[in-house]
Amino acid sequence: MDDKIHGIVLQSIRYGDTSLIVKVYTRHFGLRSYMVKGAFGRNSKNRVALFQNLNLINYIETGKPNKGGSLGYMKDVQLTSVYQSIPFVMNKSAILMYVSELLSKTLTEEASNEALYDFIEKAMHWLDLVEHNYANFPLYFTLELTRHLGFYPKTDYESGFCFDLMEGSFAHDFPLHPYYFDPDAASLLHSLLNLGIDEACRLSLSADQRRELLDKLIVYLRLHAPVVSDLHSHEILKVVLE
Repeated sequence: MDDKIHGIVLQSIRYGDTSLIVKVYTRHFGLRSYMVKGAFGRNSKNRVALFQNLNLINYIETGKPNKGGSLGYMKDVQLTSVYQSIPFVMNKSAILMYVSELLSKTLTEEASNEALYDFIEKAMHWLDLVEHNYANFPLYFTLELTRHLGFYPKTDYESGFCFDLMEGSFAHDFPLHPYYFDPDAASLLHSLLNLGIDEACRLSLSADQRRELLDKLIVYLRLHAPVVSDLHSHEILKVVLE
């Protein structure tokens, strides 16, 4: 009997009149891409609602996905859990859109990373369940993602230091390039480092501070993960980061 694969839907794109191309980040096999035929059909077992961004699913894989650029196929697709609040709360939906785009732009390797998969799954469950104090979630998620991607900021902070985005470390002197946090922003960044999700989201930040930090973290991502160069959805978070 085939074992079911557990995955997180990163992106689904309509293909033709009735089909989808779906990109899934799996727990054991990393990134996979599939063709889902007939997803828009009235009687389809693999209906399009199953493949909304960041849905947690399990399924049986057929074909040989990603071998020579080919797409695999899926059968017996099921949701492993159903979001209770995210689809119905505008601010949470905007955060989901940001996280989905961020992951689809940064997770480009086929190698598995179970710790990263578990982090994404637990973070999205947390966002779905919490009722208040989640405006800092995009900051927490972005920082923790850099940890899993291998360029988490070094925690060598001292009062008055700036943060060099290219080096990923705090520094006494301003760098010669323009990619840095000034001392005020560097202090805020330091206050977020190595916090759990509850502590990070309870940290008192103004809307302007959140926006500044997120904008600078996007620059940090672009410097260390060039595929993020065309990220756009963080602009929508201006509504959330009030």
